[in-house]
Amino acid sequence: MSAVNKAQFQAAYHIISHCGSLKRDDVVSIVYDERTTEVASLFKQIADEAATQVHFVEVPPARQHGVEPPAGVARQMADSDLILGLTWMSMAHTRARAEACAKRSRYLSLPEYSLPLLEDPSVTTDFRSRAPVVRHFADAFTSGSRVRVTTALGTDISLKIDGRVGNYCPGFVTKAGDLGSPPDIEANVSPIETASEGIIVVDGSIPCPEIGLLAVPVKLHVRGGKIVDFESDDSVIAQSARSLFERVGTADAYVLAECGVGLNEKARLTGIMLTDEGANGCMHFGFGSNATVGGKNDVPFHLDFCFRRPTLEIDGVPYILDGEIV
Repeated sequence: MSAVNKAQFQAAYHIISHCGSLKRDDVVSIVYDERTTEVASLFKQIADEAATQVHFVEVPPARQHGVEPPAGVARQMADSDLILGLTWMSMAHTRARAEACAKRSRYLSLPEYSLPLLEDPSVTTDFRSRAPVVRHFADAFTSGSRVRVTTALGTDISLKIDGRVGNYCPGFVTKAGDLGSPPDIEANVSPIETASEGIIVVDGSIPCPEIGLLAVPVKLHVRGGKIVDFESDDSVIAQSARSLFERVGTADAYVLAECGVGLNEKARLTGIMLTDEGANGCMHFGFGSNATVGGKNDVPFHLDFCFRRPTLEIDGVPYILDGEIV
């Protein structure tokens, strides 16, 4: 392992203790792959000092977010109290994660983690202090029926959320079933899969290795709940985005599956998924899977599109105006 500096060590300790609520008698599973061995080893070092039973579990690298881990790893996860999902691609939308949480686990989803990321100020924020505002948005989604999101650049899309439960994701976990993704602090909801209509102008990022931060916006046309066209003045970016969906091989990948609000005041857009989803003053729409977070679309794929300065209305009531919480 490369030399770890003080800031990186303190950040990892903060995630395990503050975000993970680690207890001495917890069974801990650290799941990683070849791309995250270095940072996972740091977490293991800290966990070994704080808990009596720590499992260090390597899995084959996944090609995209949402791919199920091997069956043996899923069983190990289900027998854990705290899981650190340190694979490069996220397992948050897998059945293995959902089943582990339903049984007994607290799950920290930490994809794309590296030692340099641990030095980002967003990682060591006081996550628990943001819990009330996250709850405010989650409750608004739960009680709402219709969402409209607009931006000055031309985003104008309507979603139906009748009967869907808002997800409270403050970035820390305290009890069985909790899912957290520090430095991401957000509230989100899974819209009715066939009912989203409009245009999304993405000017922030498409947080994946192929694209990342955007220099030129990408326009998504959504009809009947699915992306029907990609547009951009940069044809290479548009084709790259289109290709990400085409290679999944199913129309279910194009479903608008998540509407999320970033609430970490120290997070900025970086092209990395967890900083971008949590960036204060931004929103994101996720496409693909939502079956494990309150929706009905089950596909081994999930990709977020992040954009700046949104205006969010729930049942006609403004909750965000031009990126500022009302």
